[in-house]
Amino acid sequence: MKKIRNIEKASNRIKKAILENEQIVLFGDSDMDGIASVVILEETITNLASILKKKIHKIITAFPDRRKDGYGLNERVLIFLNKKRENKKSLLILLDCGITNVKEIAKAKDLGFDIIIVDHHKVLNEIPKADIIVNTKHPKDSYYFKDYANAGLTFKLAEEILQANMSSFLRDDFVELVMLATIADMMKEEDENQKWIYEGLSNIENTKRPAFVASIELAKPFNSTRELVNKILAIFKTTKMKNHKIITYDFVKS
Repeated sequence: MKKIRNIEKASNRIKKAILENEQIVLFGDSDMDGIASVVILEETITNLASILKKKIHKIITAFPDRRKDGYGLNERVLIFLNKKRENKKSLLILLDCGITNVKEIAKAKDLGFDIIIVDHHKVLNEIPKADIIVNTKHPKDSYYFKDYANAGLTFKLAEEILQANMSSFLRDDFVELVMLATIADMMKEEDENQKWIYEGLSNIENTKRPAFVASIELAKPFNSTRELVNKILAIFKTTKMKNHKIITYDFVKS
């Protein structure tokens, strides 16, 4: 089957960053879809680095404060990321945002970042000059399915990166995140979205992720798995930020 445009190129660029110990920076939108995307890709990178026995710089993760920054990449965050990186040879990956950030991408390039955009939003007339763009809505993308949540798109990238190295445990864990993000973003429940939602709903009550285990306890009582998921999403819905990190991200990672 034909692959999503640039997904193999993005996978190879991320592998190169791991092998050459570049600074990897993940910047995601501050909703459930963006958070899930960051967690999936961060854990994919750390898993592959472990498999390859490569020591890498601590991955920098950040999110926009919507009250101060609005949506997507912005100059305030770029200044923060530029100061925080340990290695000037850096790969900035934008998740669930970036496709409309033309000026900000140009600024990031001026600062020396290589840039990958993984975004499921509509592509406008002016496309940012990122090094690699993964977006099924890109006019040059001919992939048969277009309506992924960004976490679903990121999961496809994770599969491309890890391939046979993705354990069934890790896959189930990622699918739970994709399920939550797909429901939260109200994406069409068809094709792979439908499959992931079914799998995620089937597995969520037996989850191994501590944050989800704790959330299930907080969500009791519930009459159906859908009700449970809606309660979990309500628990995760916060805008509280600290040092460009949304508290929900820290909770999901705990």
